[in-house]
Amino acid sequence: MPRVGELARDKKVLVCVGPGGVGKTTTAAALGALAARNGRKTLVCTIDPAPRLADALGVGVLGPEARAVPPEACRTLGIDADDRYFAVRLDTARAFATLVQEQVADADMRRRIFANPIYREITTTLTGSQEYAATLALYELATHGQYDLIVLDTPPTANALDFLDAPKRIEAAVSSPALQWLMRPSEASGRFSLQRLRAGGALVLRRLGKLVGSQVLDDIGAFLVDFQVVLAGFLKRAAEIDRLLRGPDVSFLLVLAPEVAAVDEAMYFHGRLHEARIPLGGFVANRVHAAPGLSDATGLAAALRARPETRDVPAAALDDVAVRLAGLARDASALHASERRELARLASSAPGIPVTEVPHLDHDVDGLGELRTIGGWLER
Repeated sequence: MPRVGELARDKKVLVCVGPGGVGKTTTAAALGALAARNGRKTLVCTIDPAPRLADALGVGVLGPEARAVPPEACRTLGIDADDRYFAVRLDTARAFATLVQEQVADADMRRRIFANPIYREITTTLTGSQEYAATLALYELATHGQYDLIVLDTPPTANALDFLDAPKRIEAAVSSPALQWLMRPSEASGRFSLQRLRAGGALVLRRLGKLVGSQVLDDIGAFLVDFQVVLAGFLKRAAEIDRLLRGPDVSFLLVLAPEVAAVDEAMYFHGRLHEARIPLGGFVANRVHAAPGLSDATGLAAALRARPETRDVPAAALDDVAVRLAGLARDASALHASERRELARLASSAPGIPVTEVPHLDHDVDGLGELRTIGGWLER
């Protein structure tokens, strides 16, 4: 099984999945810099990048148009060309709009769809809409073939499977029997009308209309009329995205913290991928703590006395400091042991899948130097 560094050299798409707060965006940026340093034209895509990361790359506020990382930043990252490393913030609304524009030729109908509050609700707050928008944008970028490698930083979710399941969730939503029934033409007119929504069989919707007003029903009806044109495109694109994610040029990386809950989720995610016959490229365990050094008070006190700057400090004070440090060292040792157990459990549950460890840094990644350091760990 290739290591993460090899995947950054060989694959066309790397998808970083995982919950929020584990360094997923930083990992994606470091992977992009690593690939660009190895001569590949690389684009890093993120949904909501940390401002300090965008500042570190020198690209300012990221927008929906890809921006080249400035030459001085590239040099610091070890990239010897100015047109090799790019970053973009995926615009979820734009991703949906692009699909609608592809499917709907009539300009008036497009305007009605975009202005309809039901459309805005589906594309912004429906569960899975943000993840699906990320897959839409990824598909568009990957099929254009402009980059050697695309690294996708997926939206932060409580469950890594949210991204993988998003296309099928949206597909199920837009092709549900209830929606199909509502979109079916009325027998009398031969076309869709609001009559079905207000018929006796639609008692729930009629009561809803009394609560929130008839405008809600009008918005639903108008949206469903126009959405019939878009529906086939949504289903077709969901199938195309599914094929892309299963292709040999795409690899998933699960970014996690070396903790019990995160490892449990990683094992479950690996199992789901295996069932779906989608290979997992590897695990990236971020912020792994190193084993502490001295942990006994006597040894620490002796080490403190040996330092020139403590020559005039009373021995009793040094002994007190040593006791306190020994307590912290024991805590650090217990944390280190726990992390080693969890990483060993992860490795044994997914034999053959590499686990790349990135050590815990003393401060946040807010500079190019730290980003390059992380890239070096990913390349091991």
